[in-house]
Amino acid sequence: MASNRLTQKELHSLFLQDVGSNAEDIVDNGKKPLYLRLSYPFNRELKVYIFNCTAPPGGRSIDEFKVQLILDGQKRGERGKFDISDVETTLIVGYATPFVDITGGVWVLFELDKHMEFAYSANIQVYLRQILPALEENVYVCQKHNKEILVISQRQYLREALQERFDIDLRVMLERAEHGIKGT
Repeated sequence: MASNRLTQKELHSLFLQDVGSNAEDIVDNGKKPLYLRLSYPFNRELKVYIFNCTAPPGGRSIDEFKVQLILDGQKRGERGKFDISDVETTLIVGYATPFVDITGGVWVLFELDKHMEFAYSANIQVYLRQILPALEENVYVCQKHNKEILVISQRQYLREALQERFDIDLRVMLERAEHGIKGT
């Protein structure tokens, strides 16, 4: 199984390429996060934390891919927290390359509320069995054992995956509001 790593600049470049003409007002300093505005039909500002999603050998199930949550400037032993201020939508995105072709990867859109605060180098996982259906469908949605909902897509379907992530996040927010539940 491949476990290729891209630089932050390369990850941003792939993401922007796949968003295409919907990306406007881009602020990319080669570090996390990437800022942009999505034009119609999205019409929203984004702050995107993009990570390599790798399957390194040793200590893990052979089909497990992981994102290591480390923010720029976060030091070992410090807790990290995603900054959700100053934009409408904040995303945690992983880029996984399950095969040799580093440009033939998939986007994994994680559920932000499940990972707001974290230890240095904490892992979030996705499994090959969850990635593979995205190679047959435009966008694949699955739920992990911890109830986290993942949205996974091939590169050419990133815009559809973003719309699915936005729709799911809105439904979750409305359900919580209806039941008087605060975010986790």
